[in-house]
Amino acid sequence: MFSKMSRLIAVGAVITAAGGVWAGVANAATAGRATSGTEDLYLMTTEASGAQSELIATGVFTTYGTDDAGSTVDTAHVTGGTFKITHNSGFKIVKESVNAKTCYAVFEATTSFTLGSGTGSYKGISGSGKATINETEIAAKSKGKCDTNVNPVANEQTITGTATVKL
Repeated sequence: MFSKMSRLIAVGAVITAAGGVWAGVANAATAGRATSGTEDLYLMTTEASGAQSELIATGVFTTYGTDDAGSTVDTAHVTGGTFKITHNSGFKIVKESVNAKTCYAVFEATTSFTLGSGTGSYKGISGSGKATINETEIAAKSKGKCDTNVNPVANEQTITGTATVKL
């Protein structure tokens, strides 16, 4: 769980982060002028690999889609186009615990991210923000012990992020 978190951060946060964050920007893009402000991003996955998250964004625009996680760059696929979420600054662990008996594990971290390389309605998107990653899981057992370095038996990961965005 914890060693695989870097691939999930984006997503981050977001940010998956993380996750097809923005469509619905069409109104801003077709108005012929730049639009800027705060965008809130919400990503969620129950995939053990964390490779793809569902994404909802609201603020400057409201949209939904998916976020394909990469090791340092995610691709958000949303209505009206795509954009990249870069999250290569690492992350700060806020909370990390594993119950050795039940293998119930929780993880919380924060990270920063940037937005760019948009297509379609998101062409010219730029911005940056911060995200919080939360994961709850039941870790797999290996040789009778909880192993957080392999995909969990069950998990839920959420990433919430806030960015200042310009279109």
